[in-house]
Amino acid sequence: MKRQNFMMLAAAALLASCSQDDALQSTVLNNEGLKPMTITAKVPTEGMQTRAEDDETATRCYMQILYDDGTELDGGNSKPIPMDPVGDSFSTTVYLNGSKIYDFLFWADTEATDAAAPEDLRAVEYTNGKTIAWAGKNLDVQWSAAGIEIDLEHVVSRVTVITTSYFAGSETWPFIVTVPTVYSKYNVETEKVVEDSKVPGGYILNVTDGEYDVNAEVGHFYVLGSDEIEQELTLQYKGPKRNPEIEFSNVPLLANYHITLMGDICNAGLVSGIIKATVSEDWPNSSNKPF
Repeated sequence: MKRQNFMMLAAAALLASCSQDDALQSTVLNNEGLKPMTITAKVPTEGMQTRAEDDETATRCYMQILYDDGTELDGGNSKPIPMDPVGDSFSTTVYLNGSKIYDFLFWADTEATDAAAPEDLRAVEYTNGKTIAWAGKNLDVQWSAAGIEIDLEHVVSRVTVITTSYFAGSETWPFIVTVPTVYSKYNVETEKVVEDSKVPGGYILNVTDGEYDVNAEVGHFYVLGSDEIEQELTLQYKGPKRNPEIEFSNVPLLANYHITLMGDICNAGLVSGIIKATVSEDWPNSSNKPF
């Protein structure tokens, strides 16, 4: 009797095993042999690549998959998908057809984690000012058991303002920095801003409160970098001396560049008030070369 029970149990286990194998085979066939692949995106942070003081780290990262000819995957599977934070990186696992070739686009930023997800990484909405953003792409990729890993880079330019003289900002005496030409969308695939996304009025840093001592940072902001080398930037302290506006030409507000405006803001634009502008291609340093 005991032997019969054992044989019945063994038969049941065999049937269950065959059933699971059939189900697995059916799943693979129905999904055209899709295989899991792990994707990792590394974001520059302190201790990894470069990060200036007061910069925030990425809060979220998205990935978009296209076929290698730029066309979208079937079934809406080319919508950007969120990646999971893992230390200084973001990671996710996707299922790919081993016979196909794909393009991968990546976007990371410092927006709130509950902010609306980007709809298309070929036209990502970007908020100038406080938002830092990174991007990257990996093209013509075929499935690999080892997965892929990519380092992202800044797609914004940082502008820092430092005063070498005491001054006070108020509604009556505001300090204003204006970048006339900025954009609100970025195309990760082409690595360029979207031309028809120019922001009316540009970006304005308007300091209307606080007192600033010698060598204090008045503020910093970020704007989406573009390939327009000859951009203009203006600075004006509308203080008690009625300072005139200062114009800087050919400012390279490019991706991953750090621009520093430093000088005597109290007398800016006057004979005694000199403002020096420097640019660095190394994000955290800001005193490399004048322009």
